[in-house]
Amino acid sequence: MKSMTFSLPFLPPSLNAYRNNHWRKQRSEEKTWKDYIAVKWAEMGRPKLKAVRIAMVFSFPDRRTRDLDNYLATGSKLVGDAVKGLFISDDSPEHLTAWSFRFEFGDEAKTTVVIEEADRKDGGCISGGQAAFWEDPSAPSSKMTAGEQVSAERLSGRQEMEVVPTSGRPVCTLYENCIAPLCPLDRSSLNGIWYPDEEICRSRIHGNLSWMRAQRKIAKSANRTSGYFTLAMLNRNCIIRPGITGLDPNEPEEPQLKRWLDDHPVKREMSEEEILMRKSLAQRCLVRKGDKVPVEGVSTPISKPPLKRGEGRKKCP
Repeated sequence: MKSMTFSLPFLPPSLNAYRNNHWRKQRSEEKTWKDYIAVKWAEMGRPKLKAVRIAMVFSFPDRRTRDLDNYLATGSKLVGDAVKGLFISDDSPEHLTAWSFRFEFGDEAKTTVVIEEADRKDGGCISGGQAAFWEDPSAPSSKMTAGEQVSAERLSGRQEMEVVPTSGRPVCTLYENCIAPLCPLDRSSLNGIWYPDEEICRSRIHGNLSWMRAQRKIAKSANRTSGYFTLAMLNRNCIIRPGITGLDPNEPEEPQLKRWLDDHPVKREMSEEEILMRKSLAQRCLVRKGDKVPVEGVSTPISKPPLKRGEGRKKCP
């Protein structure tokens, strides 16, 4: 079986962004993909195949949460339209027999396309051996860590989608509609990252964890351009001030994390003497009736000056 692999130095646009673009911008995007793939096709010697299987590997430069289904839709459309008339005569199921998609994290944004020749027997069945890429698309790649294996989806010979479910996540009553990137029941998700505008676990059972309380505070204090936070940062018992910022996804994480931990030291516990001293200072600052400081431990309401009504008005004769 002939197999051809090439990479494109960009990712397909998200389906939401693509369909909201002006039609001229959509045509420009399609032309870019067709031109790049046409150059790769010419460099390979202009091969012509009867039937192929296509695999696409999307490499993301950061760990920001994305709706991966949107990339499947636009990626398959752009590549399918580009290979039609070059590698194959048409993109119908007779010539384009199967799709396979994988997602990974890398140093740069790129799309890797693997085109493999496929032969059909009588009756439309695919014959011949299959490459390792097609045998088990849900198995983790040897080049990817457990946290980097995001999702894998596959299309069969009839181009019907079969979603490979994620395993290892215990059943939760909120699992069906929860999109929180950090889940206390999913240990593998705790190796990921969290942005202040993303969802926080809504479980009443696990909602009292320290890093979840930190998430809620940061969500109120930070803005959308504050960067991302890791579990180590959320577990840090530090003061969360308005405008707190996280790490830049476009910069190396390790030096940023070290600098962030240095800038946000752990809260220092006050001694009993410091607590009593602060209480006495607070009592002296309060203005009370008769300018008398109450006995320590006794709380009295703050006196307000009476309103002087009628001053400055003309009185009736």
